[in-house]
Amino acid sequence: MSTNNPVVNEWIYFAQMDYDHAFKSARTFHPVPIEIICYHCQQSVEKILKGYIVAQDGTVVKTHDLESLIEQCKKYSPDFEMYAKSCFTLTTYISSTRYPPKLELTEQHMEMALKDASNILEFTKSKLKELGYEYKPEKPDHQVYNDDSNCEKKP
Repeated sequence: MSTNNPVVNEWIYFAQMDYDHAFKSARTFHPVPIEIICYHCQQSVEKILKGYIVAQDGTVVKTHDLESLIEQCKKYSPDFEMYAKSCFTLTTYISSTRYPPKLELTEQHMEMALKDASNILEFTKSKLKELGYEYKPEKPDHQVYNDDSNCEKKP
């Protein structure tokens, strides 16, 4: 396993960017865009889990299902189990917040999504740090768009 994979740093960067956007939106917009904030929380977790899988030299399946991603992460570290329930909840925000019928979400849902995303993000970044990766707030040098080299389409 190499700690030189620039794609891992990109996953970390974009995961943090999604979370930061969700957090700042929750604290600055009025009315609060609850659905969009929950969506970005889900996206943050999806990206950090995919980054962890790539860091472990795993293959990332093209999916938004956090439950399947957390299962894949548990193969490398059983500690991810403690976030399975949060992943189940966050996964519901990927489509139910963006397409009809509208899911009725409250600020309590939003605050829980922010808390869950923050916990998973920080936990996974600590696991990545153990592997030699560390979050750098600047935009990564290496930009790969539509790079499928570490992805596998889910059947």
